[in-house]
Amino acid sequence: MNQDFKNQLPEVISVFPDLSIKQINGQDFLKGILDIADESSTVTGSFSVEIHPTEKFPYRFPRIFEVGGDIPCNADWHKFPDNSCCITVEQDEILKCHYGITLLHFIEKEVIPYFANQLYRIKTGHYLDEYPHGKEGVRLFYIELFKSSNPKFWYFCFDHAFGNSKTGRNDKCYCYSGIKYKKCHLLVEEKLQIIGKQKIFNDLKFIIT
Repeated sequence: MNQDFKNQLPEVISVFPDLSIKQINGQDFLKGILDIADESSTVTGSFSVEIHPTEKFPYRFPRIFEVGGDIPCNADWHKFPDNSCCITVEQDEILKCHYGITLLHFIEKEVIPYFANQLYRIKTGHYLDEYPHGKEGVRLFYIELFKSSNPKFWYFCFDHAFGNSKTGRNDKCYCYSGIKYKKCHLLVEEKLQIIGKQKIFNDLKFIIT
């Protein structure tokens, strides 16, 4: 049993009273209705959900399931056959959870935007903003992270992050942005170190080959 998850359940149901604590096989989880509101606090849609703990929470996301059947079980809709929802790419999740997250933060900052985006797609036929599924989602994540679509530069930055960096904090960044290194790709390299050398190496091999 994930005690961190269990200890945070009372706070969550005080904020979201349509969610309640359930139990299966001795494991507590959340189940109920999650309302999605617009900027004027008008409810624009509701989803039947379950939120289950994961072994690594709070350093990884809990699992969120849409169990009402309002979203197709289809990779293109970021929902798997077991009703679990794909919130973001794994690499982004690692960064967001590096210092630990609360269950309330997860619902407010990750789950609600996910379902708001689903409502937007239902209405318009496309997402407002998303990472594509699979390899293309990982590729887009690294394009945004490295601030470049050039794989050669990715490997240069990778080597700089995990090798013997010779760039001073106040030197101009090696990407020729004209910005000091400490305010440019040093910040990128710090994120690379959080994700981890071996994972990034495997990821780059996966998306480039």
